[in-house]
Amino acid sequence: MNTTLNHRFNCGVSITKAALLILMLTTSIFANAQDSLKNKPFTDHLHSSLQFRNNHLWRGSEVATGLVYTGNLYVQYGNVYGGFWAGGNTTGSYKEFNTYVGFKVKNFSAELWDIYNYSPGAGYNNREFFNYNSYETGRFWDLRTNYTISNKIPLTLSWNTVIFGRDRNLSNTENRYSTFVSAEYPFVKNDKWEISGRVGYSFALNNTKGETGNFFAPKAGVNEVSLMFTRNLKIANYTLPVGFWPMWNPVTNKAYFQFSIQPFSF
Repeated sequence: MNTTLNHRFNCGVSITKAALLILMLTTSIFANAQDSLKNKPFTDHLHSSLQFRNNHLWRGSEVATGLVYTGNLYVQYGNVYGGFWAGGNTTGSYKEFNTYVGFKVKNFSAELWDIYNYSPGAGYNNREFFNYNSYETGRFWDLRTNYTISNKIPLTLSWNTVIFGRDRNLSNTENRYSTFVSAEYPFVKNDKWEISGRVGYSFALNNTKGETGNFFAPKAGVNEVSLMFTRNLKIANYTLPVGFWPMWNPVTNKAYFQFSIQPFSF
């Protein structure tokens, strides 16, 4: 098999495996939906939230700046859920639209996110939403898993790997399978405050010879140290969550600060 055919074959296999994973999760959601709809109307399973922020931080990097708005809409049936997440800013320089499916069993959860950032200044294909060729697409699929040890020890361990899309080596022949692992612990959690800390480490599972970077940082290492503060402000019968998030990236020697408010959630 020549190099071109082998490359296309491997791309096809990767897409097929990921597509089967999405199909399994989606089938699980609809199977649970049928049982749940017998007892409750569809709208009882529908949830949403809206946030305003001064930037968008993610895994050690600042994705966007300015007045950023993010919204989430999802449906949940028992242990499975799926929905949409979108973000943008008032200048139009940041635009993102994602879909996801997931399930949660006791202290464990797993999600598959189809992430499409189509910001105008992107240096990749941001014009073809339905392009799923691994060597051309502007999207990526992020497989996320989380496990919380227990209620007494609420340490959450997370493993996240980019399994498909624009996480490619420099020659665009293979996926790097960039991975971000983290540990997060809530130091304070009551009616007024929630304060937690997180440390994250990123690396590539499949770096080709001579390459050291990954999707999240120019080299492997601790690329996120965060402290996250949330204050629930009471205004009459209305609760307004206000967030403060300082984040440091030792790999890139940078630091960021985010301020956020959440006008509503249901």
